[in-house]
Amino acid sequence: MRTVFFNGPIWTGTAATPAWVAIEGSRIAALGEGQPPDGERFDLDGRCLLPGFQDAHVHPPIGGLALIRCELHEVPPSDYAETIANYAADNPDVPWILGGGWPMNAFDGGIARREFLDGIVPDRPVRLNSSEGHASWVNTKALEIAGIGATTPDPQDGRIERDLDGSPNGTLQEGAMGLVDRFAPADTVADVLHAIVAAQDYLVSLGITGWQDAWVRGVDHDAYRTLDADGRLIARVFGSLWWDRERGVEQLDELIATTKEGTPKYRPNGIKLMVDGVIENGTGAVCSPYVGTDDRGLTFIDAEALRTIVPRIMAAGIQPHFHAIGDCAIRSALDAVEAGNPSDVATVRPHIAHIHLIDPVDVPRFSSLGVSANAQALWACHDDTMVDLTIPRLGDERSQWQYPFRSLVDAGAHLAAGSDWSVSTADPFAQMAVAVTRATADAPQPFLPDQALTPSEALTAFTAGSAWVNHDDRRAGTIEAGKDADFVIASDNPITAPDLSRVRAEATFIGGRVMYQR
Repeated sequence: MRTVFFNGPIWTGTAATPAWVAIEGSRIAALGEGQPPDGERFDLDGRCLLPGFQDAHVHPPIGGLALIRCELHEVPPSDYAETIANYAADNPDVPWILGGGWPMNAFDGGIARREFLDGIVPDRPVRLNSSEGHASWVNTKALEIAGIGATTPDPQDGRIERDLDGSPNGTLQEGAMGLVDRFAPADTVADVLHAIVAAQDYLVSLGITGWQDAWVRGVDHDAYRTLDADGRLIARVFGSLWWDRERGVEQLDELIATTKEGTPKYRPNGIKLMVDGVIENGTGAVCSPYVGTDDRGLTFIDAEALRTIVPRIMAAGIQPHFHAIGDCAIRSALDAVEAGNPSDVATVRPHIAHIHLIDPVDVPRFSSLGVSANAQALWACHDDTMVDLTIPRLGDERSQWQYPFRSLVDAGAHLAAGSDWSVSTADPFAQMAVAVTRATADAPQPFLPDQALTPSEALTAFTAGSAWVNHDDRRAGTIEAGKDADFVIASDNPITAPDLSRVRAEATFIGGRVMYQR
């Protein structure tokens, strides 16, 4: 059966500007000018038809678990006490209060204190992860269960925040989170199944038809396989398997075996390498010390190890997916790719996520080495985190190096886009709005406006750009005859809309079927 979309702008992601698009079954049959051909009519009524969005860096299991646990994302700090108390009261039999979503700028210096939680839940352990996933907020009960006290040493890859007497104050940074995590109930496959379904509903409602899961644990891998087997996985998923930074290259054979356990809609053919932390809490790896300190942050996988690991990953036909925030971490990731075989690079399409702080001398290397720049555009603004935590740590000169989207594109880099949800919203239009304006309604002063993208460049990053990184470009990312009918119907044309942040996904099609309608 043929369905014809017409009577609205159609952005194909190519040079074509058709008046109509026809689909047959799950695929795009034709595009054309003039009168639409015969078939069932779908009147766009002035709305814009777009390729389905793809997210190149997102965490559906984590985001979904947050949705079904003690959820603090988008909750104002003034309501934390009530939200946590209500969750605890509604779940009296839950042995641990788990959840999260608090941003670091919710607390002075990014430090959340245990006494606040003690006053709400004194008798059960509480562990609430920050929205960035780089810190945990815990109560005294959780610290006691984990045996963390004034004399507990910091782990090599993390930091226990402390009072002047050495007592832990309730915030655990990076690897120190594991000191408590090991005592909390482990996520089960049933938990993660529920989480991914909840996350999928949310992502599809935003026009996202495929994604790269940026941290696939064993339980996540099993859940994705189960969901595809029973028909509940409707999006296409590329999985990046977690590289255990406490182990060495001996784990590669295990990961290679896991990459062969994919299903039609789930392809676990990436490996996530977390090189450093984040700049807001001083754990991002920088080449020169943070302002007023001799601290260069944390490096979880050192440069020498990366140069050994990454060429072997690429030679096995697996995509390296780097978390690299600081300029030193980004340089190490680029060096590691450079140490590999260029033909392997072209095959596996390595990418560096976050591209937060890039030394200008390294900007051209993305293009010359064939490394995609995976942008989280929503962060490139003058928000409270930037003003209160990031710029003071970096100083004026290095602050000019942040999120250099324009410089990367002008230097020929391939640009992809990902939300890092549940760190921040997964809404592509909200992210594109910041990429284009370098500002938000709450942070109206443009941040390094010379680094802004055009609407077309931003839209391409969320469609063809991310489809390329997700190894899904042959069937998605643009509207072309023969590709799958993965579409978004947007409330307005993103190319000409006066305010991208107000554009909404009104319907989402996957394989020609309506999977969401506002």
